[in-house]
Amino acid sequence: MSPPAAGRPRDPAIDAAVLSATLDILRERGYSGFTLEAVAARAATTKPTVRRRWPNRQSLVVDALASVLAVPPVPDTGCTRCDLARSVRLLAESLHHRLPPGVLAPLLAECAHDAALHRRLVESVVAPGRQAAEAVVRRAVDRGDLRPDTDTRMLVDLLASTVYQRALLGGGPQEPQSAAPLVDLVLRGAAVDYERLVRISETTPALRHLH
Repeated sequence: MSPPAAGRPRDPAIDAAVLSATLDILRERGYSGFTLEAVAARAATTKPTVRRRWPNRQSLVVDALASVLAVPPVPDTGCTRCDLARSVRLLAESLHHRLPPGVLAPLLAECAHDAALHRRLVESVVAPGRQAAEAVVRRAVDRGDLRPDTDTRMLVDLLASTVYQRALLGGGPQEPQSAAPLVDLVLRGAAVDYERLVRISETTPALRHLH
């Protein structure tokens, strides 16, 4: 949340009312219909009061979204496959069921031009779910279920990509039962003979058809 301005201490009741009003307006009107005037009216305060706390609407929306995203637990059932699937489901639940629909994509686009805002969005909305999944991957490596050279961040990117795609591009929430096939595909790999495909990729184009 933005640091308080100098002078009279901030009233936490006003902060809570503004964040709640922000979520209500986003759910009712979407991001394109969101205005600070509407938030101020819903929260029974004034636009200058809101501006003193949040200098722009993007920072307000980021804080409002973060307020409904609880830090997800790190699944630990002793089953790597189960824990990874649970991580995907928790991420999908956060993005599709806790956040107002259709907000993340335009907010991300607007924050992309401001490095500080973009970092704040990632740290507040995206990072908590990723950190839980990365902890699951590191534990799986430690117990010997995954190779020691596993790139933790890249593996989480692969698992989370379908969740983020649906959240940013639409298509509805990811079904809970779809998490397990996704995890299985990543864990098993799609290639019948990966080493053979590597060898083919290292040959000249003229010789590839011989394989």
